[in-house]
Amino acid sequence: MKNTNKIDPMARAKKNPLFSEYSKEARARIMLATEIYNARTKKGLSQQELAKNINSTQKVISKIENGEVNIGLDLIFRLASKLGLNFQLGKTNIL
Repeated sequence: MKNTNKIDPMARAKKNPLFSEYSKEARARIMLATEIYNARTKKGLSQQELAKNINSTQKVISKIENGEVNIGLDLIFRLASKLGLNFQLGKTNIL
């Protein structure tokens, strides 16, 4: 017999007051990861080549492109500069 008293894990997670904040952070990491991946592949660069060009490692690039890490502004600026990315906050262009 099925237990109908089980709470859906997603429904339970959404009740957490921090859910919205975590969700926004995850969405931002995924959006950034997608932009970096698309720009890198458009330029025909491997993760290793990009890493070398910005004084980083392939492992870091992989984690960024998989949305696994929060990266600092310094690294964002180095990536943006090498990949020709342009970021905007609200109506202000920051790169």
